Amino acid sequence: MASILINSTIKTICIALLFLLYLSCKKDGISDEINFVPQKSMKIKSLMPFKEDYHCIGSYTIKKDTVVSQFEIQSKYSLVVIKLKNVSTNCKFNSCLYSNYPTPGYFTIVDESLYEVKLSPSLFNENYKISKIDFISDSEIKYEMNNDSIKSFSLDFNKYAIKINDEDSKVIYGEIEYYGLNKLNANVLFYNVEDLTYIFIMTPMKENIPLNKNVLYDYVF
Repeated sequence: MASILINSTIKTICIALLFLLYLSCKKDGISDEINFVPQKSMKIKSLMPFKEDYHCIGSYTIKKDTVVSQFEIQSKYSLVVIKLKNVSTNCKFNSCLYSNYPTPGYFTIVDESLYEVKLSPSLFNENYKISKIDFISDSEIKYEMNNDSIKSFSLDFNKYAIKINDEDSKVIYGEIEYYGLNKLNANVLFYNVEDLTYIFIMTPMKENIPLNKNVLYDYVF
């Protein structure tokens, strides 16, 4: 009888420990809620559909909300669009040079032959408020437009990071993965509408494809 009670108690404790472990894994992030849906395209206010010759590879969704979409443009460029919610109307945007930003071990959303993009899933927490965005890169950015609604610029990067609210746990990170390639051209555009910020990142699909400084802005608008 005693052994039955001991076994029952051990079983109860194990179940309780497994439940606590499950809760702890769910507490820190929402990565297991992110699903990839092939060919599903994000709806971007006032901008979709794009002008011509694009193909949506697919999107990452959380519940019914589409948070990241990836496109091929004109069979030459890769375009990643990331949607941030709950962005304050007076959100501060800064850019700075920094060559040794550490690579975070977060969720990979783009893994191409030339470079990859990772991000923190907690960026998409429904209750998370955004008041500051920093664009950190290892090369100087060149603005084409810089106002409250649109920030459009180009750069030649080896790595970059987009840091939210000065938090190391809230980062979008891109880094070249192609061996022998030191720099990659990119057009980046931040588009603010209401309490949303859409981040567009366009890069060539192959290393020998040129990307002029206004390609992304002219294509989107």
